[in-house]
Amino acid sequence: MAYRDRSSKEKSGGFDYCIMEVRLRKKNAPADAREDSRIMVVDSHWDTLRFVQDNMEECVGNIVKLKRLQVKDQKRVVEDSSALFRDSLEPLVDALAQTKGYGVMDKLSASLKKALLLMVMTRYQSDWDKACQVLGISREKLDTELKLCGVAR
Repeated sequence: MAYRDRSSKEKSGGFDYCIMEVRLRKKNAPADAREDSRIMVVDSHWDTLRFVQDNMEECVGNIVKLKRLQVKDQKRVVEDSSALFRDSLEPLVDALAQTKGYGVMDKLSASLKKALLLMVMTRYQSDWDKACQVLGISREKLDTELKLCGVAR
């Protein structure tokens, strides 16, 4: 393990690190184009700051690569989660169909309500009577829930 002694005289200020804001905009984009702002934490020693300044294009290139990886990972996680969510909801809908799940809608979060409503309405081809029977709610309650969740009737 190596160690290099850096005295406080070599720093650009009284802190060990600096924060740099990097604003990303596509090449040849118009002046009013939307910018993506990223924060970069850098050692505050002068030699590090000079290195970053001399190699800013490579630093920005690395930030862009990281951004692309994050977007790909986020899309994959959302797709994986939605498939898992869909697979997990199927038995719930089956159980509701058997027990006429009284009071179930009141205990669910808004996102779960919406997913459940969509699944039930799809399964029963928008048959309100059947959906109400399965969910254990009245037509008025179903109408209210559909409106609250923003599901088109």
